[in-house]
Amino acid sequence: MLQQELLFSPEPEIVPAHVFCLLIIQVSLKFTVQETSDVHRLPDASPVRQAPSPPSLWLQPPKKEIEMSRTITLSAMVMAAAIATAMPAAAEDEYNVSTGITTAGVPLGLHGVDAVALTTLNAVAEGDAQYTVVEDGVAYYFASEDSANKFKANPAMYAPQYGGFCAYAVALGKKFDGDPQYADIVDGKLYLFVNAEIFEKYKKDSKRILAKAERTWPRIEHKAVGDL
Repeated sequence: MLQQELLFSPEPEIVPAHVFCLLIIQVSLKFTVQETSDVHRLPDASPVRQAPSPPSLWLQPPKKEIEMSRTITLSAMVMAAAIATAMPAAAEDEYNVSTGITTAGVPLGLHGVDAVALTTLNAVAEGDAQYTVVEDGVAYYFASEDSANKFKANPAMYAPQYGGFCAYAVALGKKFDGDPQYADIVDGKLYLFVNAEIFEKYKKDSKRILAKAERTWPRIEHKAVGDL
């Protein structure tokens, strides 16, 4: 159970800083095409009897002789840098989003619920696609233009913490769905939970769970769900 994992799971070790390399390869090809006559000449008549030319020389269909000179230039530049904190090559699953794509061309976040109404009123208000705001590759729907404008002015104030994943699961180093029906606002920040059972367990020890989630999130933020 999630609660047991939270109580007994050891603190994860911090992953050492990555070292990454950049390799640039440049290849250029040069071709030279030389055409020959479509018909090969037969040997000239001569008083001296000569052996006939090989049939393969003049019975084959006309073709082009191609002389190809190929120049391959390979240039490589390797750059390595050690950084103080872990820096992934490609971020994956940073946000809890729908599997489909909205008309804005990006996936939907927060299950289409108005983030402003949820954060300020703790009320679940279904958003409308006509009031869409795209933030960091995620589309958010809002119930009104006023809510959309507020979010656009300050996304960090209204967007759910931990990319919209369940805060309890994040504390365990996992990424589970965050359901807007089970939300808590702490110091103006929006935290989501996967279901009613987990939400009730969270409320019994909320401060410790959120503190653990805050420490764990930087380690798993850029990791794919399947890798956790």
